[in-house]
Amino acid sequence: MKEEKPFSGFAITGFVLSICGIFFILFSILGIIFSALALKNIKEGKKKGKGLAIAGLVMGIVFTALALLALIVIGSIRMLLG
Repeated sequence: MKEEKPFSGFAITGFVLSICGIFFILFSILGIIFSALALKNIKEGKKKGKGLAIAGLVMGIVFTALALLALIVIGSIRMLLG
């Protein structure tokens, strides 16, 4: 019988932190880091959960980009209004 690989805790953590990144940009950045670490462990064949790690990575990148864009827009509006 083939031994089942354990699920990557980094993948789960990265996914959850990326979702929480909607509210706080630091969580998105941590989500990106944990998801990247999970993908590294999964690629080495130690763990499973590649889909969850990729989803966490994508969400983390998107939410970080949106937060930075919002900061730029808000900063620009404040500069224009004086």
